[in-house]
Amino acid sequence: MSLATEFHTSNALTVTLPERVFTRSGSSIDPRDDFWEWTDGPFEPRIDFCRYSDRFKTFVPFLKQALLPFLKRHSSGYVLNLEREFHSFSVTTGEGLEGAITPQHISNYVAHLPASRSWRLSAFSLLLRKWVELGLPGVDRKCEAYLLERRIPGGKRGEPVRTRDPLRGPLSEDEYTALHSAVNAAYGRRDLPLWALLVTRLLLACGGRISQYASLKICDFDSDSAVLNLPQAKTGEKHMRTSFLEFDISPQTAQLLSDYIDGLRAMDHDDQSPLFPASLVMPVGSKKSIRSADDLFYGHCVPRNLSRCFVQILSDIAPPTARLDFAPLPVAPKRFRYTFGTRMAEEGASKVLIANRLGHADLQHVDVYFSASPKIVDNIDKAIGAMLAPLAQAFQGRLIEGEEDSTHKGSPGSRIIDFRVSAAPVGSCAGKGNGCAFNKPVACYSCFQFEPWLDAPHEKVLQRLEAEREKWSADERMAAVNDEPIQAVKEVIWLCAQVWKQRAQESTEAAVVS
Repeated sequence: MSLATEFHTSNALTVTLPERVFTRSGSSIDPRDDFWEWTDGPFEPRIDFCRYSDRFKTFVPFLKQALLPFLKRHSSGYVLNLEREFHSFSVTTGEGLEGAITPQHISNYVAHLPASRSWRLSAFSLLLRKWVELGLPGVDRKCEAYLLERRIPGGKRGEPVRTRDPLRGPLSEDEYTALHSAVNAAYGRRDLPLWALLVTRLLLACGGRISQYASLKICDFDSDSAVLNLPQAKTGEKHMRTSFLEFDISPQTAQLLSDYIDGLRAMDHDDQSPLFPASLVMPVGSKKSIRSADDLFYGHCVPRNLSRCFVQILSDIAPPTARLDFAPLPVAPKRFRYTFGTRMAEEGASKVLIANRLGHADLQHVDVYFSASPKIVDNIDKAIGAMLAPLAQAFQGRLIEGEEDSTHKGSPGSRIIDFRVSAAPVGSCAGKGNGCAFNKPVACYSCFQFEPWLDAPHEKVLQRLEAEREKWSADERMAAVNDEPIQAVKEVIWLCAQVWKQRAQESTEAAVVS
């Protein structure tokens, strides 16, 4: 009995794929085809189902059916990652598969994964669980329980940044200066095209992803104000050209951009033409476009091609780096992004500002930039910006006037005092400290039950915490222990300042009226 017959007999199911489906981006594909090719903003994803070995060819219809729900609801990158992990499983398992996929096959696959890739089992798990949920042949139903019970390690987010990886992490100050000089010199020698010089400068100036630059149009740069409107990625919208972030461009780069755009216009490009067109970036070797002329991204360079051509050109002029025994500096667009975030942190920018400039919707991705360099120990923000309160929310409690406004109005255990800085209370505890074993008042500032008083010595608490951080400056992990409380105390101080400022304004206005 063949594998397909065995599946159909045991499951009483034959998979029939629809003739047409629409992706989240609105593209239409025929899932019965051996090649899936569609457009997703500036991306042109492609899946080749012919690459599966004879033993796994029987799985392809079921694999396609399992991928369809993701194709309709998720980005192309998400879908490609799922299929990539299944193909990796098929290559690793090979002739070791008899019949359906079982928990033992998954266990064997995981055993072959290097530790650096074990976190990618999460994508494989999602696909197989959807496979079982749809009742498709080819995967033993026991796999669902096995995958749900198995602990899948998370990826080491931001590891190249945190460790200052010389191959993949942010550039050092010396590398940054050397690369900037090398690029300028190569352009002066006519060894570097203007588009590559501009991509380099914009990567350094804005810290965007390469896909954001691939999405740029001529109209996104205002030469009068020298402002670039950079399309935002990973917003959950249909495509990147839905929301934008403004960046001020230096006068020298702005002039180069204006000259470059004048050259594009001379070649009959208009405002809606791509800023880095495929015909310019890769005039030889670009494949036939699958886009129609009315596609928003028609003529744009696909991000992977823009990245490949950019890396190829810069690798030829990359300066040597002492961190790799004076081998040429490895160049990749992500390294510019990491450098942008790290330099902002070193210069004293807040997490909120870094998240905003890098296009992150929250703060969970920016912590790595604050552990990337010893310089940051000395650059914890002196004041908290107005944007921080709604976004960071390290302080979870409720600011009150004084003890009379507290939940328990002076009941035993409700007062919070730090005798190391003052005998005056800094606030009250809405839980009266019951069962609390945390360090007071350090942990209080980030606790939802904390009620800081308006007129209390919060600045003294902050000074003590920052002094402790300085004491551990040689050990970044120890120094970072109180970072969240420090941020919470700063928020409280800022909130108090806003109240006093508002009252002062009201008092002034009342005096004028009287």
